[in-house]
Amino acid sequence: MSNGPTPDQGTQPLPRRGVDGSGRIPTAYGPGNPVRDQLDAGHYRIRPGAPNLPIPEPQQADGSGEPAPTAYPIRPGTPEEPAYEQFLALSERKERLDRRRTRIRWGAALVALCCLVAVGVALLTSSSPKKRQAAAPQPTLAPANPTSAPTVPPSTAPTKASDAPSTPPSAVNPVTLLSAAATDAAPIDAAGFFPGRTVALDKQSYTRALTTGSACAPAVTPQLAAVLTRNGCRTLLRASYSGGTTAVTVGVAVFDSAAQALAVKRQTTGNLLPLSGGGLPVFCRMVVCRLTTNAVGRYAYFTVAGYTDGKSVPVTDTSAYTATATMNQLVFDGLLARAQREAAASAG
Repeated sequence: MSNGPTPDQGTQPLPRRGVDGSGRIPTAYGPGNPVRDQLDAGHYRIRPGAPNLPIPEPQQADGSGEPAPTAYPIRPGTPEEPAYEQFLALSERKERLDRRRTRIRWGAALVALCCLVAVGVALLTSSSPKKRQAAAPQPTLAPANPTSAPTVPPSTAPTKASDAPSTPPSAVNPVTLLSAAATDAAPIDAAGFFPGRTVALDKQSYTRALTTGSACAPAVTPQLAAVLTRNGCRTLLRASYSGGTTAVTVGVAVFDSAAQALAVKRQTTGNLLPLSGGGLPVFCRMVVCRLTTNAVGRYAYFTVAGYTDGKSVPVTDTSAYTATATMNQLVFDGLLARAQREAAASAG
């Protein structure tokens, strides 16, 4: 019969008091104790699993292994730009793109506007009546200023029509005779430039309402008056015609030389003042009307045409266009007949 548990045979029994000598059971480990100073691997219990990784020491900027109290980990690579500088760079790039888009939009708008103007001119040209070879160039639309009272009272006396020969004399060039006052000595009056009471062209007839002659400046707008005065305008003859709801005034300015008349044609700005009276109501006053300018020899001639009801002439108009073409042909034929009479007189 046992008095207790069987002692562990793998370990040495602790010394007992009173057996090996007097003393106490050791309660602490250390030098001189009967317990081993160092424990071997058999005294550890190993937990399964991966061991914890060691915490790395802070790395220094100079690469030394000695850590400093104020050292911080340094991230590899180049430092990033500050956020404010990035914002400025993005803002400048956006402004450049916006300016470029604005230039592109304005350029596209300008191209579209040019195309529209070209199409309008093409349509207007295609719808115009057929003119003879010597007719005036295509008239334009422009605002007409209000008419002013002529300095010379208008005359409505009938004038004798002159028959224009179909071809000029072959011996003398008519334009040469009309280019200087020395060779163009025939009288200058309204009867010679606006013969007959009616004018017809392309199945459209116009009736003359009145004619007048005056100094150059009072018969035109201030802009055109400056051009005429600068180039030595001598006198200006005007006549007004009506056909249905359309009215037209034609004016012929006289100069000393063809160079002066040609300069006026190139420098023309403003327009001829419309002449009303003799049963013809006021027209082309503060509205858009159709204007033309031309020159032959030492003469520059102008037309202004519009509606008798005071309305503006639209871009699609044909009646005012026909009226200006008819008046340009009337003046040209009259000048050609004048040159032929002078050539015949010089030859005789």
